[in-house]
Amino acid sequence: MIPAGCTPPILVLFTDADPAGYDPRTGCLKEINELSIHHNSLLLESLHELRARHPDVEIIYADFFSPIMKMVESPAKFGQYQHTVHVPNLHCSSWSGPGRYHHNYVIFCSDADTITCKDPSARLFWDGAHLTEAANRYIAGDWLSSTNQTPTGSSQ
Repeated sequence: MIPAGCTPPILVLFTDADPAGYDPRTGCLKEINELSIHHNSLLLESLHELRARHPDVEIIYADFFSPIMKMVESPAKFGQYQHTVHVPNLHCSSWSGPGRYHHNYVIFCSDADTITCKDPSARLFWDGAHLTEAANRYIAGDWLSSTNQTPTGSSQ
């Protein structure tokens, strides 16, 4: 599961959250991300049980959480603009929404009123929920380089 507490739809949904509920480094909602981490740890437990029951089958865990958090924590390292918590540039389209995240639940990507960014490769999400090609490329590279490593199940 991705760090859902960093996605524009969740950030817009919980705009009235207590300021202490946000991670000061990223601006992501801490409790929502903790829920994602908990989900992933339960998935890993199930994966270990499944592997034990089927030792002749190789099952690989694909971690979305960690590589996305790396991009959120250090966007400039990945050629992305500042994360939306500090500057509203996390996603590319449907930019006519109000507030600091510019996510609009009423205007969809195919609508005529959709505003798109000039450089989607400099964004993490293209529509607030789906990752851009550049983000997916980084995540795939991360997965391919870690297929022989043991998953940790956390963001650290």
